[in-house]
Amino acid sequence: MDCLTIGEPLMCFDSGDEPFDATQVVRKYAVGAESNVAIGLARLGRSVAYVGRVGRDNLGREIVRTLRGEGVDVSGLSAVDTGPTGLLLKEQPGAGHTEVTYHRAGSAGSTLSVADLPARFSNVRRLHVTGITLVLSPTARRAVLEAMRRAHADGCRVSLDANFRRKLAPASTLVEAFEEAAALADEIILGRGEAALCVGDDDDSRLEDYARSLPAETVVLKGASGGSIGFSGGERIECAPVRVPVIDSVGAGDGFAAGLLHALLDGRSLPGALEVGGRVAARVIARHGDYQGLPYAQDLEIDSKSTRAVLR
Repeated sequence: MDCLTIGEPLMCFDSGDEPFDATQVVRKYAVGAESNVAIGLARLGRSVAYVGRVGRDNLGREIVRTLRGEGVDVSGLSAVDTGPTGLLLKEQPGAGHTEVTYHRAGSAGSTLSVADLPARFSNVRRLHVTGITLVLSPTARRAVLEAMRRAHADGCRVSLDANFRRKLAPASTLVEAFEEAAALADEIILGRGEAALCVGDDDDSRLEDYARSLPAETVVLKGASGGSIGFSGGERIECAPVRVPVIDSVGAGDGFAAGLLHALLDGRSLPGALEVGGRVAARVIARHGDYQGLPYAQDLEIDSKSTRAVLR
């Protein structure tokens, strides 16, 4: 197995550029940071599994069907009676601006526990987790941290995407949970705004100093408007943003993570991995939906050929 990820998948109800109280038509699709990454990796040809919980309800069944249909192993995604499947309402009040409202308190996904984890990670190359699951509940946090420990014990690399959600927990809780998990990660991904929340300042030099101070082997700092900076082995590697019209920014960070991890699994260097992550993110923001723009392997090859042609 190339990658295993852990989290809470949700069902999204998307009203597009109409507010919910002014429309009778909405789109419905599965979402969630970890499920987006899982789908992204599967579309790029990776074997990937998802561990989590959904409610024993119609929405939970649809999420399982979606992930399975995208090629994700859902044998570890359980339907339980401990709560309903979580919901997310999504609106776009302005071009490129998205607002989300969660309905996930007491959800099935928030009851994730250590009992849901595989006993061993010896057949898994990489574990990917996010800061979202760390703040869903005390049991979910314990499950993520224990998964990271078990993965390391079995020689599995661990990546952590900060993915702060201010609507889920106070800033202090987000930072504290992230920094506890950071001590167990080989690669860390965080956005500029997330680093600023940790530092208490948005000065560029202080944000970079903070990124360098994190204990992971590699830390990636994403720019506010695309692009990224990677820190590894004393090196600082900067990757320019891919410029595309922004249709829907939600899911871009997950696309970046999927592209980055795919390239690292392929044995590519950090500069190459940052570049692939940026190209996948650009594909995502150019279409409506959280995962709908995630590319397949042949799409990345087309992008690569187009870039080489322009450079000539």
